[in-house]
Amino acid sequence: MLRSSIRLAGLILLLYAAVVVQPLAAEATPKRVPPAGEGLLPTELLEGRSVWIDPRFDKVLKPGNRVRATIWFEDQFLGDGKAYRRRANEFASAKRTELRVSVTRTLKAISDRSWKAAEKKLDALVKSEGIRAIDRFWIVNGFSCGVTAEGLEGLKKVPGVRKVFVDTSWRGLPPVADGEAPTFGPVAGDAFDAARYKHPWYVRYLLADRVWKDLGVTGKGTLNVIHDHNFIFSDSTTRNVHRNPGEIAGNEKDDDGNGLVDDIHGFNFNWNSAVLTTQPVPPGGGSGAQLHGFMCGAIICGSGAKDHEYEFGIAPEGTWAGVISARRMEAAVQWAVEQGADTYSMSFSVPGKGEHRSHWRKLMEHGSFAGVCFVSGAGNFGQQEEIPIQMRQPEDIPDAVFAAAGVHRDLSRTPTSSRGPVEWDTEHYQDGTVQKPAVCAFNFDLPWLFRNGTVRNGGLGGNSFAGPMFCGSLALMISADPDLLPWDLREIITSTALDISEKGIDYETGHGLINCYRAVREVLRRKAEREGADTKPYTGREKGDELDVASLKERVKIIAITIALVAPDGQAEALGVQVGDVLVSYNGVKFAGKRPLRQLFKAARAAGTEEVPMVLRRGDETIEIKLKTGQIGLRTAAQYNEPVFE
Repeated sequence: MLRSSIRLAGLILLLYAAVVVQPLAAEATPKRVPPAGEGLLPTELLEGRSVWIDPRFDKVLKPGNRVRATIWFEDQFLGDGKAYRRRANEFASAKRTELRVSVTRTLKAISDRSWKAAEKKLDALVKSEGIRAIDRFWIVNGFSCGVTAEGLEGLKKVPGVRKVFVDTSWRGLPPVADGEAPTFGPVAGDAFDAARYKHPWYVRYLLADRVWKDLGVTGKGTLNVIHDHNFIFSDSTTRNVHRNPGEIAGNEKDDDGNGLVDDIHGFNFNWNSAVLTTQPVPPGGGSGAQLHGFMCGAIICGSGAKDHEYEFGIAPEGTWAGVISARRMEAAVQWAVEQGADTYSMSFSVPGKGEHRSHWRKLMEHGSFAGVCFVSGAGNFGQQEEIPIQMRQPEDIPDAVFAAAGVHRDLSRTPTSSRGPVEWDTEHYQDGTVQKPAVCAFNFDLPWLFRNGTVRNGGLGGNSFAGPMFCGSLALMISADPDLLPWDLREIITSTALDISEKGIDYETGHGLINCYRAVREVLRRKAEREGADTKPYTGREKGDELDVASLKERVKIIAITIALVAPDGQAEALGVQVGDVLVSYNGVKFAGKRPLRQLFKAARAAGTEEVPMVLRRGDETIEIKLKTGQIGLRTAAQYNEPVFE
């Protein structure tokens, strides 16, 4: 422990010397602030002397009402909108595990210093009812509160306040209801054995199985935090669920003193409780919404289980934790940082944040310097929104958030997958046009896993699951070398991706399809080089180190469209439709290839058709039914000529 502390102190002194002694570049940079205490790093001041007020207040803040506001103090780890790349260069030689400690300490220290200077004025504003319900955070040096017009004026006079945003995260929350806060003790078991399970096709296509078998890297040692709205648990995920070492499960006490009770496997910041299962589901069923968080976790690091046949995870020996937070993003990210999270998966998308986009970007930039790789799907708005707003928050955040677009199993682009570029023209960030997405993974007709270990071969879809594939791939890389910095991991995974679309980087698939094997080999090569070891085992190309695109496109074909899910009490169930039925035609149009039922349904409705014939095949039997043009109540899946599991 002493040797580690001395090494960390040496790192901080070296970095501080570089900042203080070396002259700044000719380009204007924010004023530097000396470290707030021993063992901390220098920070930066926001530009300007006056307080910037979000123009949106003029529209939403009326006499007599309150609006939720987010406030930044002037002292920040990253000052202006160009600070992320500038300070990434500054810390290029640092180790991620050490840098995260010093950055986290620094963020907390400047928060305490700013709060001490502002507290008296803020107390007076609370007393006068100009502000209320203060929620302080340190991941960005600031706080949020409800504010009146008088309180907004008062905030301008608070020492250190520099920017005030309309907080667009402050929406109504679902009512507190009964839920489950399950706790699981450590599960004894053998080390992961790939030969024990059948794995889904996407594991093979991303070459994750080669990483396990040839390189011995399985995600061990990583913590992957999943931000979602509901988590269910099964044997396939409880073996490697996170267990907060400072918390005693189920004793209804805040054992580790972080203000959260029983945050053993994660936390629900909506309800301020350990309830993670907000919508229980039956062992062999559940809707896509109910299973959403569970499937994200299964794809990232589902481990398989005793007496179960299937394993879904890309990093099967990584651990995971769940957080639920519709509006307190800061608290959720802070929890992840303090638990030592390596990745943070965000399979959600928020539109219309206006200037408040800058706040989300700043907190994820700071979180990145604190060692967290933020990952998102690109979104599913390719047929609904115009470019450059198909990709929204958080997937539109440059550098600190890695976004994955989606492709079909045959590597053709999924039309619903959001495309780049994105635009940044807020008061704080003026990047202009920004390249997005970073890479692509699979997001269509993925297999489902249920609590009891049974599976459905297809029907799961959306970029909600391309993001977790990216997350699991990063977990493998971090498992191979925990000290690689987030920006280095991004450079490696994009430079080793397989180009499957236009030559070079593009706005639909980014740098190409993730290649776990080549990415982890490059990680190991750089690690060996850094440590003075032999790099030959990881240098150069080798047979089978990437997917054969031409062969796959020629070989993999859809042979049928089948019923993957029949909703209870829906139209399809009432007409006797069953899971596994093959769709032959809808309204006279035969199904071929990836022809989506949704488009045919919309066309029939637009034509004013009241009843539409559908033909199904069940074994040797042909079934003809007539559907009304309302909700059908089913989900389809493509059946390919190659196995789903091997």
